[in-house]
Amino acid sequence: VKLASGGDIAYDRLIVSPGVDFMWNTLPGMAKEGAKDKVLHAWKAGPQTLALRKQLEAMPDGGVYALSIPLAPYRCPPGPYERACMVANYFKKAKPKSKVVIFDANDDIQSKKGLFMKAWDEHYKGMIEYRPKHKVVDVDAATNTLKFEFNDDFKAAVANVVPDMRAGDIAVKTGLATANARWCEVDFLTFESKAAKNIHVLGDAIQIAPAMPKSGHMANQHGKTCAAAVVSLLMGKEPPQLPIYANTCYSFVTDEDVVHVASVHRYDAEKKTMLTVPGSGGVSSAASELEGRYALAWARNIWADTLA
Repeated sequence: VKLASGGDIAYDRLIVSPGVDFMWNTLPGMAKEGAKDKVLHAWKAGPQTLALRKQLEAMPDGGVYALSIPLAPYRCPPGPYERACMVANYFKKAKPKSKVVIFDANDDIQSKKGLFMKAWDEHYKGMIEYRPKHKVVDVDAATNTLKFEFNDDFKAAVANVVPDMRAGDIAVKTGLATANARWCEVDFLTFESKAAKNIHVLGDAIQIAPAMPKSGHMANQHGKTCAAAVVSLLMGKEPPQLPIYANTCYSFVTDEDVVHVASVHRYDAEKKTMLTVPGSGGVSSAASELEGRYALAWARNIWADTLA
């Protein structure tokens, strides 16, 4: 491993979690100077999250916030729809004449469809507009205008464009991203890269198994499976042969009411991939404040578990 400081570290086995980066080449206008500072993705927590908040606060009452969702797979499938809820929740209190328009490159809502649609109807009727099959192919940051593959251009007061995603830059540059040059293929028993022996890849950067989301909870499960496998391999033993992952994802639909989706995934030795366990998991029957308390407890516990 070569370090930015100039040194290097030798390894027997290397575990990497490259995360995601964005396919800016699919949006030529975003290459212009200052474009990425004006039209934000805010899909990596930090400065852009705060910058998007400031844009929304500065937006006039009656302005339109446009949110563009990329084709799946992307980090956190329900995330964009939750963001739309929370922006509308803010508008309802501070800018009641404003509106949220969701442009989704996918054919339909990617997670918790019924629950989100119910929330939009009950809490934000007339304030959230959902447009599926609207793939953004370019952006004019100077005018906050979104350009689509087949639909008319759309100008917004605040444009929030989440680009198509791929594995993080380091994975692409080092040849770990072998699935369409976007995602890292791994052996699900060990998370060892299929492109590089003794390198293990975790988290959102991997080529996912069927119905496996790119989520924080899932990445936590990847880490535990990989750690157990690496310990076994370093001791000259076979890694565990039947990993099972659980996944839970909570979404706020108001500042108090929350919904969840859960699933269980088990390794299939014949297909050499993770498959959803039939009948496992499911979604909330309805949004509730109780689930909000569960969500905050989940967050505290998974942070403690991951960073222990």
